[in-house]
Amino acid sequence: MAFTLDLDTLLQNITTLAGTITGIRKAWNYDEWPDRPPGLPTAGTGAYHFTGFPGEGAGGVRYILRGGDVSEWEIGVPLYVVVADSAAQRRARSWAQPYYGRYPELFRDNLHLSGAITNGAATFDEAAVVVRSIPDYPAFDGFYILRFLLTVHTKGAHTNVV
Repeated sequence: MAFTLDLDTLLQNITTLAGTITGIRKAWNYDEWPDRPPGLPTAGTGAYHFTGFPGEGAGGVRYILRGGDVSEWEIGVPLYVVVADSAAQRRARSWAQPYYGRYPELFRDNLHLSGAITNGAATFDEAAVVVRSIPDYPAFDGFYILRFLLTVHTKGAHTNVV
């Protein structure tokens, strides 16, 4: 079987997993984002997850030649967690605090993204940061948003001409 990149399945599996995190009210894949905000986030169980598209605002996709018979894809997937609206900034830090642990813990336990990766892993190689907007999506401008960057390494056998 040829070693190919199935980005859609990879991103959908990330979104499905993120939707199971305690406190996430709803999770959207990169091609499902609503046209307008679905409502204001609330403490504890009201955050929204958005799986971004690699290269839009953060991350990207890189193909790596590892020799005559192995190749690798390195995919940086931005993940956004909308935690609080601009009026709830005082409380936003306490609302956001649990997600710093919940995201890495979930993906640590699901390194292969429910089968989307057969050889490799999904890890957080960069620090999560607070941002005030999601690139090219003004619906939540000014909100308190955590941005994670999930780095996916997947490698496989592939005959390369060297």
